[in-house]
Formats: sequence, structure tokens, C-alpha cells
Amino acid sequence: MMHNSFRQSMAWLHTWVGLVLGWLIFTIFIMGTASYFKSEINQWMHPEAQFQVPAPETAALIGLKTLDRIAPHAESWYLTLPTQRAPLTSAFWKEPGENGQYKSQEMNPLTGEKVIARDSLGGDFFYQMHYQLFGLPSTIGRIIVGIGAMFMLVALISGVITHKKIFKEFFTFRPKKGQRSWLDFHNFTAVVALPFFLMITYTGLAIFFYLYIPWGLMARFGSETGKLYDELQDSAAVVKFDSKPINHRMQPFELMIQQTAKEWQLGSPIGSVEVKSPNTDQAVIAFTRMPQEILNNRLGETLSFNAVTGTPLPNQKNQSVMAQTGGVIYGLHEAHLASWPLRWLLFFSGLLGTVMIATGLILWTVKRRVQNLKGGRPSFGHYLVERLNIAAIAGLPIAMAGYFWANRLISAQLASRSDLEIRSFFIFWLLSFVHALVRPWQKAWREQLAVAAILFMGIPFINMMMTPGSSLLTTLGEGHTVLAAFDLTVFGVGLFFACATYKVMQPKHSKKHNAKRTIAKTHHDLHAPHHEEVSKP
Repeated sequence: MMHNSFRQSMAWLHTWVGLVLGWLIFTIFIMGTASYFKSEINQWMHPEAQFQVPAPETAALIGLKTLDRIAPHAESWYLTLPTQRAPLTSAFWKEPGENGQYKSQEMNPLTGEKVIARDSLGGDFFYQMHYQLFGLPSTIGRIIVGIGAMFMLVALISGVITHKKIFKEFFTFRPKKGQRSWLDFHNFTAVVALPFFLMITYTGLAIFFYLYIPWGLMARFGSETGKLYDELQDSAAVVKFDSKPINHRMQPFELMIQQTAKEWQLGSPIGSVEVKSPNTDQAVIAFTRMPQEILNNRLGETLSFNAVTGTPLPNQKNQSVMAQTGGVIYGLHEAHLASWPLRWLLFFSGLLGTVMIATGLILWTVKRRVQNLKGGRPSFGHYLVERLNIAAIAGLPIAMAGYFWANRLISAQLASRSDLEIRSFFIFWLLSFVHALVRPWQKAWREQLAVAAILFMGIPFINMMMTPGSSLLTTLGEGHTVLAAFDLTVFGVGLFFACATYKVMQPKHSKKHNAKRTIAKTHHDLHAPHHEEVSKP
């Protein structure tokens, strides 16, 4: 489509790029925003798995001894040690053989016993939705998300070009002005966190660059593209041996853990442990610092030991530029080093992103509603966009709240209950879409926002009824801030939707109605003195 100026062309591009995949981008953003607290959501959705977090050295020793007992002949072990955000020790090991499968187990960090908790994906469901659209084949899901991210990047850049008075518009908000108010709010949310939007979109694209532009990868590795992952993920524990490993006892783990703790007296403690070829003459143990002080979450500071002799090994840090760059991009996108204040700041920046996308989608319908009404009947395109807006902006939060309700209402002992929780999410979302299709658009907005408010505000109460041990009263009394903060946050989200419901229930006056009010007021003003005079004795 031809336009008179470059800015007009950018405005056209911004409008249509934002609309075509706007609902997909909204879903990615809201799921990614929730994922900043993935570990906290996991805690709340596994109320049986609450443990005190021991010192990292203690958790490492218990985890290693447990793996030595349950998987002594595995090809490798990997331990992620507990933190206040994730109070369990996560263990992974690879079974021997060329086709050896990876197995995993969540451990009590104090005893090493397998944790028996309700089957639930918890916050990992939102996390997987945001980068590969849960349920689709992972490659296809990541490509679709990548296309959405490219559209987002184009919409951001074209939006900046379109608004030549972008900083002036940042300080402009004209309430109760219909379309103008929506545009002002859209501009405000876009400008206030623009650096965050650009960073999170670009890093999201860069993480899976090899899916979108595979030619460079093919030129370097040919058909052996799997070598890319080896180069990206090679760790300090990788030591090359030419011979086959022979069974051999390892030195006591305490010895190497004490040496590591002595070396790392300052700064972050041990965060993870990797063991290659355990219980053989080629056994290597690598301790990696908790990634709290380095941006690169893949290449943390590591100490490696020959597990047979207990002697330290030379630093085998992965020096690959690709691995270094990839680790920094991951670190920026996932914010693993974020402190609590920074994590909340990123969370609210993500919420601003969802609001920016939502106001842009709503603005499209508000802008064209009057034109459609002049034609007698709204077009099918306008009808469809309005319904998709309702199902995404109000329906998706309903589905998320329904997912939390399902976690408490489905029996904790039921097999495959994780699948039922996820089905509940999609059923809520589908019902929202059907409801939006069959109801008048104004009533559909009001009803779905009200349902979202009720569901979110009801989560602390259903939690108190079904799992009294993790109720808000209990967690506040015991100082369990993570679980208490979850209940308070979802209740706050419910209050937000209640306010939104109240707002949309306020009567809207048309220009014709306002004109009548103006005439009536003028008429009243003209005759008021007369009435007063008449009323005087």
C-alpha cells in the first residue's frame, strides 16, 4: 500500500504488524512475565514439598551420596542445589550405553529421599508456553514464537518512527476521551519500558537463532549440527580420555566439597555439581558457583577435581565465543541473577508490555467501531477482532486462574493429574472464546472481567480450604514469604480485574447524548433564576 510519507508507511506497518499476531504476542508476553516467578509458582503448586534449605555444602554432600547409591554406574550425574526460591535438590543422571536415557528425581535436601508431591508442571507450564507453545512439537512451537517475536520487533521500531513527538506523548494522557485515551495509554506504556521491550524481544530471538537462520550453522558443522550444542554446553567437567573407563572408587566427597568451600569463602556458594564417569578411573567432579553474580548463566566459575585422587584440575572453562555470547543472552533474557527488587521491576515491565499490546489491540477496534456502525452492521473482520481481543485479554487470565484452581481441586493422589490441570487451562480458555462469540461484545467484556476478578480473588480462599497448611494465615504466621506473597499477589490481580469490571460497567454517553445534556443544562441555566424567583415568598 502506497502512502504519502515514510512516517505514514511506518504507521500502517505498525498497525497491521501489531494486529496480525497481536494475540500470539500477548500470550507470549503474559506467559513470559509470569515465568519471572516460575520457581515461586512451582512452590505454591507443590504444597507438600516445603523444606528448610540447608547450607549448599550439606545439600551437595547429601545429593552426591544419594546418586552414588541409586545410580552408581551412570555415565554422568548432575545436581542443582536448593535455594529459597526452589527448596528442593534436583538430580539428573544419564544411564549407561549409547542410547542411555536421562532420569531425574526431586530430593529432600536434608535427607536425599525422593520427594512425593502432587504431579504438576507448576510454573514450568507457563515457561514452556512462552517459548514453544506447550502442546506443539518443540521445533514448530519455537519457530512460531520466533515469528511472533520478529513481528514484535518490527512493531516496536515502526512505532518509534511513527511517533515523532514520542517523549511529549509520554507525558500526555487525556482521560475519558475514548479513542484518544486508549492511544495515550498505549503510548505511555510503550515509552516507559521501551528499553526492556527491545532487550527482551531481541534476546528472545537470539536464543534460537539457529532455527531462524541455520545457514551459518550448516556452513560450519555440515550435517553434524549436534556439535553446536556440544560447543554451547561443554562444561568444566569435560576432560578427554582415550581409553574406556574402568571401575574405581572415588575419594570421599567431603574432601573436595571442603576444598571448594575454602576457596569460595567470599561471594556466591556452590550452586550445582556435575560428575562425569562416576565410580571409574576417569571420574571428574566439577562444582559451579550459584549464578547470582555473573550474567553468563552457563559459564559460571567452576572448580574441578580428579575424583579418584581428589586433586584439583586446571581450569577447563569453555572459552568458545559462541558459548560466552549465548550464556550472556540467556542471562539477560531469563534474569537468573536478578535480586528481589530487580525481579519485581522486570515483572512490572512485563506487565506494561502486556498492557501495551492489549491497548493496541483494543485501539484497533475502538477506532473502527464508529465507521462500522455508520455502515449499519459491523464487518466480520471487526466482529472477529473484537471477540479475539476478549478471549485473549480477559480469557487468558481466566484460564491462568482456572489452572491454579485446578491445582487445588484435583485430588493430589490422582495419576496424571498434571495433564488434567493443563486441560483445565485450555478448557477455560476455549469457553472464554465461545462465550465471546455468542454474547454482545459489551456484555462479554463485563462478564469475563468479572469472572477473572472472582477467580483470582478466590485463589487464597480455595487454597485455605483445600490445603490449610499452606493457607495465607499459616504462611504469614510462619514467615513463609514466598507462599504468602503468591496469595497476596493473585488477590491483588483479582482486585485489578474488579476495578476493570467496575470501569466498563460505567454507562457510556454518545455525542448525541452529550449534546442533549448540554442543551438541557443550558436550558436549566436560562430558567433557573426564574424558578428561583418563583419559589421566593
